[in-house]
Amino acid sequence: MVEYSFDFDDFRDRDDRGLFDDRELMRERDLRDEIRRERMNLERDRMMDERDRAMREAAKLEETRLEALSNKDLVEAINNPLVRVASDGRISSRRVRRMPSGRDVIRSSGQFTMQGFDLPTKKPRKKNKKHCKNLSECFEQANAELRTMKGKLRKGKTQSDIAKRAHRLMKKKD
Repeated sequence: MVEYSFDFDDFRDRDDRGLFDDRELMRERDLRDEIRRERMNLERDRMMDERDRAMREAAKLEETRLEALSNKDLVEAINNPLVRVASDGRISSRRVRRMPSGRDVIRSSGQFTMQGFDLPTKKPRKKNKKHCKNLSECFEQANAELRTMKGKLRKGKTQSDIAKRAHRLMKKKD
């Protein structure tokens, strides 16, 4: 025998008037489901009919376009580099001028170009030149030490380790 920790009668409907009869509710729900299914089927059939009609019209339109073009015109259009033939048979000019973007307008305006003179260039300091050269050599050495022959990083090493090693080598050079 199964013991329940709740009163099973609390979950049954105790309507004396019979307004909420379980069988009646189930019948109504089934009827609503059937009506919904029927509407969905009708809508699906209507959409499929529309799609089929549209495809037939597109096929007819394609046939009339291809019939309108004679073979000579089509061959001439295909071989002409200035003419573009679309997949639906339309012939148009290949050189179509597009509207310039905002960036194109700014670039062509000359607003940000220097007018007839160059900015003075500053020569790098000798000390800085030497430092950069040494640092690049140290990076080459650290890369060679921490990478395999194929160029992959060794197991457990990162680019951070390469930079740390390069700066440590720089300290030794100074």
